[in-house]
Amino acid sequence: MGKIKLANIKNEIKKSGTSKGKFLYLKEDSKARVRFLTDMEDGLEIAFHDSFQLGINVPCQEVFGRECEYCENEDLRTRNMYVWSVYDYESKEVKLLMAAVNNCSPVPALASLYESYGTLCDRDYEIKRIGKGQNTTYSVIPLEKMKFRNTRVKPMSEQAMLKCIDKAYPADNSEDFEDEDETSKSNKKKGTKSNNKPLKGKMNEPEDDWEEDDETDEEKQNYESMSAKELFQLCKERDIDCKPKKTKEYYIDLLEEADEEDSDDWGEDEDSDEDDWED
Repeated sequence: MGKIKLANIKNEIKKSGTSKGKFLYLKEDSKARVRFLTDMEDGLEIAFHDSFQLGINVPCQEVFGRECEYCENEDLRTRNMYVWSVYDYESKEVKLLMAAVNNCSPVPALASLYESYGTLCDRDYEIKRIGKGQNTTYSVIPLEKMKFRNTRVKPMSEQAMLKCIDKAYPADNSEDFEDEDETSKSNKKKGTKSNNKPLKGKMNEPEDDWEEDDETDEEKQNYESMSAKELFQLCKERDIDCKPKKTKEYYIDLLEEADEEDSDDWGEDEDSDEDDWED
C-alpha cells in the first residue's frame, strides 16, 4: 500500500482499453436488432493471443505493422476472432460485432444463414443472448427482406476497425496505430505482413466466448452540414411526407422523427417520390 501515483492510474486505464463502446455487447437475456454493413466474407479475421491466468488478451501486433512479442510465448493461446461492421438500431450507431467461432457465439448461425441467403446485408437480424458464462447461447432470427433505407449510414473502413480494436485491446508498450500510408511503409521496411484478412471459406474451429463490453459511444447523424434542398431530397428518398422550400430545421425535425420510428418499426421499402423542389 502506498500513495496514489497518476502514472500508475494512466497505465491501468491504457491496459483497460478506451474504445470498447464501439463493440456490440449483449447483456444476459437481452437482444439487439442489427443490419450488417459488411457481408460475411468481407469482415476481418484477426489473430488474438490470450491467457486467462496471465491476464492477457491482445491482438497479434503484426496486424498493426509491429513486431509481436506474444507470438513466441508458448504460454499463450492463439485464436481467431471475426469482426463485422453493423448498424445497431438501439444506439443508432455503427458498431463492431466481434466473435470467435463456438457454440457460445452467433457466428455459426450467421454462417448458416449466409449460405442460405447468399448475403447478410439484405435484411435485419435480431440477435438474442440467453444465459451467462459457459451456459451462454445465442439465437439469430432473420427478419423480412427489405432495403436498408438509412442511406447516411456507412460501414467502418478496415483502418477504422483496426484502430478501434487496437485501442480497445492495447498491448504493453504499444504505440498508436499508424495510418494506412505509414503502416504500408512500416511493413515494407520490416518485411512484416498483416494478419488481418477478409473472411473467405469456412470458419475455423470453435474457440472462446463472444467478446463483450457494456460501454456506449453516441454518434449522431450530421444533418446540419446539408442544405435545405439536400434535406428535402433526402426526405423524399426516405418517403417522408414534407413540403418543398422550407427551412433546414423543418426537414431536420422530420428526419430525426423518422429515425426514431425506424428504430422501432422498420417498414417495407416504398417507391421514391419524384423531386418537386422546383415549381
